[in-house]
Amino acid sequence: MAKGAANFISFCSIPGVRNSTTLAPEKPSFILSQSSFHELVGGCVGYVNYRSISALKVTRRGFHAKQRKYSMPISKVYQHKAVNFQVRNLASLDFQRFCREGKVEAALDAMNEMENNGVFVDSLDLIELLQICEDMKLLETGKRVFEYAMRSPSKPHIAVFNKFVEMYCRLGDTSCAKRVFEEMPERNLDSWNKMLVGLAENGEGVEALRIFSMMKKDGVRPDEFTFVAVIMACRCVGAVEDGQEHFVSMSRDYGITPSMEHYAAIVDLLGKSKKITEAKELIANMPIEPSSRVWETLEKYSKAGPSGLKLSNKKTVMDMLVSNQKKASPEKSKALKKLRSLSKEVKEAGYVPESRHVLHDHDHEAKEKTLLYHSERLAVACGLINTPPGTTLRIMKNLRICGDCHNFIKILSSIEKREIIVRDIKRFHHFKDGKCSCRDYW
Repeated sequence: MAKGAANFISFCSIPGVRNSTTLAPEKPSFILSQSSFHELVGGCVGYVNYRSISALKVTRRGFHAKQRKYSMPISKVYQHKAVNFQVRNLASLDFQRFCREGKVEAALDAMNEMENNGVFVDSLDLIELLQICEDMKLLETGKRVFEYAMRSPSKPHIAVFNKFVEMYCRLGDTSCAKRVFEEMPERNLDSWNKMLVGLAENGEGVEALRIFSMMKKDGVRPDEFTFVAVIMACRCVGAVEDGQEHFVSMSRDYGITPSMEHYAAIVDLLGKSKKITEAKELIANMPIEPSSRVWETLEKYSKAGPSGLKLSNKKTVMDMLVSNQKKASPEKSKALKKLRSLSKEVKEAGYVPESRHVLHDHDHEAKEKTLLYHSERLAVACGLINTPPGTTLRIMKNLRICGDCHNFIKILSSIEKREIIVRDIKRFHHFKDGKCSCRDYW
């Protein structure tokens, strides 16, 4: 994704995601349906023309075998032990290969074949598949994997449940993450930490702090990662004093020495609360040399005002916009048209463009035009065009969302009666009914 770009992804349905292709079967001497295969395996002694048992191959079309010149007797016991072993082994190898190649749909098909033969994927393979779903932003596919895991006759390992919590949070679905967390048969420290971090990253600071209280009541001892999440949660809700108390408690009550990540988090909390002097004092008294991240965090809040490239006149901007629109693809042209229509609706609902978020030296009209075509707005427009009414939209952006786009999308969520989730470089913003999960504090 190009720098500064936002990408529209709908996780609510994935009809277009078919990364695998059906394997072309070799010419068999016969093809058995799955039910016929089980009838053969469960039946009496018979003669089947196999080239060899190892040639037996599982595909999405059924079971295929090549012919050999002589007949080989297969007993009932031998069939169960040898043939089923080959079926399971080949399907398992196929599943692992599809995961390595990122072919999620094919991996799911292999899982189903294995399940039909009484075999379930082990925990390590499930975690690998969930990581692929997370990397490829396949929320609905991840939900299908969860359903599969719940059908397993053996209880999934706690690491699998933890991965589900992490995946759901990373893909912006904290409701599913909390449901998994609450229904886990047992939890370890990693379970609590993943839930805390996930909630904080999604702007649900109040809920994260509630979970932290539950954690302490359950007698679970927090570690250094826990406190990073807790300070992040305090930042979400602007709880400066609580965040500072947790920072002190970390070393006082639990013997945890603050790391650079903790200092960066508390400086971020202080800076966002406009307590710049306190942040500078904290940095000055750090027992370790402040990292570039700590200084950058302080600098972000210390700047007197925006600075940026200056373009001399309105014509330059308008020429750039016209040029970009001429180069736009048909899909982008539709999105631009939709965006212009949405802009009128949002203004009627009370939206006022904040031109201060444009760093270039233009007049007000040119700045307003520039704001209109920000990448996250184009992504939202594209999503509205390509999904049914009511579908949740998820936007992934590799820069921070600007304040004007934040207000625009917040109002738009109320007009369109949709939840719009934007993941920028810092956190998730869940827009719904004209409100944002960050409470306009980010």
